Formats: sequence, structure tokens, C-alpha cells
Amino acid sequence: MKKSYTLLGVGLALSTLLGSCASSYRSIRPETLQYNFKETSPEDNLSISYVYDGLALRNNKKYVKRETRNAIKIVAVKIENNSATKISVGQDCRFMMGDRVLMPMEPQVAAKLIKQPVPIYLLYALLNFSVGGTQDPSGNVSGATFIPTGPFIAGGNMIVASSANANMHKELIGNNIMAKSIDPGQTAFGILCLRETTSGPLKIVLNKVAIHKE
Repeated sequence: MKKSYTLLGVGLALSTLLGSCASSYRSIRPETLQYNFKETSPEDNLSISYVYDGLALRNNKKYVKRETRNAIKIVAVKIENNSATKISVGQDCRFMMGDRVLMPMEPQVAAKLIKQPVPIYLLYALLNFSVGGTQDPSGNVSGATFIPTGPFIAGGNMIVASSANANMHKELIGNNIMAKSIDPGQTAFGILCLRETTSGPLKIVLNKVAIHKE
């Protein structure tokens, strides 16, 4: 019995693979989000608004999966300084969830944990195809045209994943709220990286030490 191998089969195989392909990174851009949760500290004249699901809102599905798997929360925040004094977020403030003081992660560490793995896409190099051949009763195929699609698929996915990881790393570090200072009456947007399994209410308070004055 003869069996034809057509481009249709190739197309079906490729469509199956697409579900596990690398994905690009869509920036969170904290300053563009709508903040529905806000906590104010009247004593310190500070307020924080926050969004826990920034990665999900931007449809970064692969990063959301790794965020959940590693018990990490990538939180977009908006901090308003209504005091008469300039504050340095990392030095002068602490974040709390209920009565518990939070220890923010370094963005470099968070980025390393949630990044897409790149070397695994080398496996695509094995996925080559033969088109147009016929199979005899003994199972031998003849007359097929070999198409080395694997290396191209592997290379493309590795490039996409590497670029996406670089963009994610750049955004987490560039928007690190812990590295920002806020002048009196001003607002700062940024990203707070937490090692947490829950998405509880956040608040920001001043450390009871001398803070910056200009």
C-alpha cells in the first residue's frame, strides 16, 4: 500500500507546535494602568495604589505561569507623596501586607526566576520534515523531499525568547520602585517584586527615621 505525505500533514504538525512556541514580552507600563486598589497612610501623608495582575493584563501568559510557579508577585504600583518632604522609597519606606512587613525582591532575581527558558527550544531542531514521498508495503519511503525546518524553528524561538526576556528584565529594573525618589506633592509609578503566594492589601509607611530634605 502506498501512502502520500503532503504539505497538509506538515501544516497540521506545525500548528500543533505553535502552542508551545516562545512568546514576546508585552510591557506592563505601570503609568498606563487603571488602579482600583488604594491604601492611604494619613499619618505619613503617603498613599499607594496597586495592581497585582499586570503581567496577565498584558497577556504575558508564559511569564504569568512562571510567576505563579515561583510564588512571585510582579506588582505595578503608584505612590503619591503628599508630605512636605522628599522621600527615597527604598531607604525611607516599608511595604506591609496587613501587620506583616514585606521584603521586596531584587528585580534581577525576580527576572531570572520568571524568564522563559531558551535552550529548551533547541529541541525544535529535531523536527524536520519529508514531503511528497511514497511508502511501500515494507514501510520504506522513497521519492521524498527533505525539508530542514527544525533549525529555523529552533533559531526563531530562541531569538524570540531571548528578546522577550531582555525586554522583561529591562522593564523590571528600569521601573524598580525601590530605586525611586519622590518629591513633595509628586507621584511615582513603578514595579514592586514580591516573593508571595497571596495577593493581599498593600500599604506603605515611613520608617521612623530622619528623611531627605532639600
